[in-house]
Amino acid sequence: MYWELIDKLPEGWVIDKTVGSPKCGYVFCTNGKSVLNGQKRKLLKVFKPIEIEVKKQSIVTNFVIVKDANHLKEKDNLPFPAKTVNILARKKFEQHLFKEIMFDLMVCELEGWDKLEYLKELKLLINSISTKNIKQLPTTQSSLF
Repeated sequence: MYWELIDKLPEGWVIDKTVGSPKCGYVFCTNGKSVLNGQKRKLLKVFKPIEIEVKKQSIVTNFVIVKDANHLKEKDNLPFPAKTVNILARKKFEQHLFKEIMFDLMVCELEGWDKLEYLKELKLLINSISTKNIKQLPTTQSSLF
């Protein structure tokens, strides 16, 4: 259906909370009548108010709350933001990798394959990575397997 998109609720119309919207950022509104008595529907654009309150006294820096920003100097040993972002990305990747391994173990169990053999292969792969050979890692995945 092609409902009319409006930005302002017409007078006498009400928001219909009984049905979900087919378009993001819009809600259905009706003329207040029942379906049997000639109900009309339109899609009303909704705006979510954004309130941002920033106080000069309290600055959040890498999960450390600093009450007075004037005493911060270069000698303060706060972690560089890129490192914090990288740590978060690594943790998310570890979670993803763990889920993949658990899925593979479940497949091994369903198929009757040896789970320990699979885990030993993973350990060998991880242990084969050496910090000395980081620059010499192959560029294609096919040479890893």
